[in-house]
Amino acid sequence: MKAVILAGGFGTRLRPLTLTKPKPMIPLVNKPVIEHVVDYLVSYGLNDIVVTTTLFGEMIVEHFRNRGDVHLSFPPEPVPLGTAGSVKNAGLDKEEEPFVVIQGDNITDLDLRGLLDFHFASGGLVTIALTHVDDPWNYGIAQLGDNGCIERFHEKPDKGGCFSDLASTGIYVIDPKAMEFVPERIPFDFAKDLFHLLHAKKKGSMFGYELDAGNFWADVGQPEGFMNAMEWILKKARRDVIIGDNVEITSSGIIGPTVIGNSVVVEENCTIGPHTVLFDEVYIARNSNLEQCLIGERTITGANACVRDAIIGAHCELGKDVEVCSGKIWPYVTIPDSTTVDSAIKRYVCFNGGEKYGGNGENEDLLRTVPDEEAFYFNMRKGGKIVHTGFVAHNLKEFLEIFEKIDLKAIEYHLREGCNDFAAWIRDVFRHNKLAEEVAEMRWWWPRKKLISRILKCMSGE
Repeated sequence: MKAVILAGGFGTRLRPLTLTKPKPMIPLVNKPVIEHVVDYLVSYGLNDIVVTTTLFGEMIVEHFRNRGDVHLSFPPEPVPLGTAGSVKNAGLDKEEEPFVVIQGDNITDLDLRGLLDFHFASGGLVTIALTHVDDPWNYGIAQLGDNGCIERFHEKPDKGGCFSDLASTGIYVIDPKAMEFVPERIPFDFAKDLFHLLHAKKKGSMFGYELDAGNFWADVGQPEGFMNAMEWILKKARRDVIIGDNVEITSSGIIGPTVIGNSVVVEENCTIGPHTVLFDEVYIARNSNLEQCLIGERTITGANACVRDAIIGAHCELGKDVEVCSGKIWPYVTIPDSTTVDSAIKRYVCFNGGEKYGGNGENEDLLRTVPDEEAFYFNMRKGGKIVHTGFVAHNLKEFLEIFEKIDLKAIEYHLREGCNDFAAWIRDVFRHNKLAEEVAEMRWWWPRKKLISRILKCMSGE
């Protein structure tokens, strides 16, 4: 029997952590989420596993390159095809027996053998593993008949339309015959499309299997579920704190539940935790306090940092006396000394390789419109805080229109000493090194028309 791990999501709920690595590769207790999922399937004898991926898929392939106890295949997906579409693209519709599907962000100890036995006994086309939740509007919900047959199913209903608290876990057993309803090469989802179609055309063919009250299940694709899974894994290990390799902690307190990644440095007189995760190579300077937060890889804090109820992306630099409270900071953001962040501070993300756009640095590249991840977010320092101005540029034309009218404080923030965000954006996103070099010479007090004129000439090919 085969299993499928759906690992192609974009991980928007875990941003900014998923802007530099795919959600399945986010470390959960110092091991990628998807490795926990693979281990779970292997423990039930399912060692022929198909993994569907999209963005950053090569990271997942590379991680499992040397694993020998399981056969993993990664079928290419030319365009995103949705959950059901990706499974059909992988050829599972041609299997001779049912197969297991599990989301790449599911952490559980569900009795998979019990689920399979129930599926074969029911004789249905689809069996969905279900669990009771407090917020059913965030999930697909089902209403069951006496024999476990699904009488009603609705994907993420409005709060007022919740007829059940039994939510889909994203774990299914699928008969290949069900895949006949999935179109070829067209985006198509299990929950949004196939299950509703089956309910209409093959009523009585879908069944629900309830997790036992003692079973654990968490969707780690959102922060609360991630923290719940971390606590559950720590309890199973009878530990409050797990610390990775090559870690340096000097005269500081670590309060569980907390996980510290590899090659982390914590200077003296810090308090780390509870409910804190430091990814690999994080550096925490002296006299800092961190609580209820996730800190991405290679992020650095200055002395006296205070981070609470926050998610900070990879490769960020927080200056001395910086406070982040209930905020999110995207990767590669620098926060100056003595400032506060209590909202989302975004910066463009440079995607290396060919995952997004590998421009050739020609003038026509300057005319393109970029997605939200690569857009330029105008931030500024105001009243002791770093805030987003509300202005976002998705192309250079928008950039120039905003630049002409933006508060001078925003220009000053993006042209700090030793830093020129405007030049970096042109170089990293549009790949135009010549223009980037010219923009890099700009100082915040220079006339705006000088930069505007130079960019316009370059865009026109002069």
